[in-house]
Amino acid sequence: MKVRTILSVLMLLPLFCSIAVPARAQTGNDDFQQAVTAYQQSPNDLNKAEKVIRMAAAMDQLPPIPEEARRHFVRGTALFKDAKSPDDYKQVIDEFTQAVHLAPWWPDARYNYALALDAAGEYAHAIAALKLYLLFKLPDSDARATQDKIYVLEAKQEKAAKAKEEENSPQAAAAREQKSFEDLLSRMDGRRYTGSDSLCYVNVLDIKGRSFVPGQIGHPNCPTVHQGYNGGGVPFEIQGRVTSHTDVADIAVLEFTYTINENGNSITVHTKETVTSGPWNGHVYDWDEVYH
Repeated sequence: MKVRTILSVLMLLPLFCSIAVPARAQTGNDDFQQAVTAYQQSPNDLNKAEKVIRMAAAMDQLPPIPEEARRHFVRGTALFKDAKSPDDYKQVIDEFTQAVHLAPWWPDARYNYALALDAAGEYAHAIAALKLYLLFKLPDSDARATQDKIYVLEAKQEKAAKAKEEENSPQAAAAREQKSFEDLLSRMDGRRYTGSDSLCYVNVLDIKGRSFVPGQIGHPNCPTVHQGYNGGGVPFEIQGRVTSHTDVADIAVLEFTYTINENGNSITVHTKETVTSGPWNGHVYDWDEVYH
């Protein structure tokens, strides 16, 4: 089932009108005119759209197509041929929406509107539009093909819903988070982060592969420490955006929590020191240090 073009519309014109006269004069049906007006005031009301279409299907001769409706139909058909992006399809849908709004009794406008919705992945709305299209006075072959198209859209809708459900599952979210972290870690590899600067040294934190490597750089004007880089620290594995690490010293237990910020520009290290001997035995000290 292809997009209806203006050529097909011109071929169908004898069915729509014999002379260009106002809809009221041609149909002699005030109820139809009122139904069209009510629909145009509430174009999202499917019941009002259905009423117009059922009344049109009962007519021997349909009203003429307004020129402005034809203009939007032609524009939508032309844009549809080159549409690729979501923004492209949105523009196509907007054009056919205008055509349907101005001429709700026009079958081809309703059909192309449904196809545009399908192309944009709006399957529920496309199905609703095709169900309205089926209410027109159609050849049996056209009605059969349209109903089959609805079955196809229902399958696509179910598949899209299942894919969305899987995408939103905890497992998928965890996999995306892990992938994001792995990408971040690869960008951080080989980088040195600098922490606090004391009188005699600067704390540093190197990233090597999947490991943190703590160290210090001694100041040249401080004779009590080794000048230059002093690795000293034992590498330990980076567990994720948040890594816990414990060091047991002679007089204290040091518990570290390393938190990598969202873009990897800084690392916050929270230290909890629990004194295990001496006069301060049992005392706990907490502090944070940010490495950039």
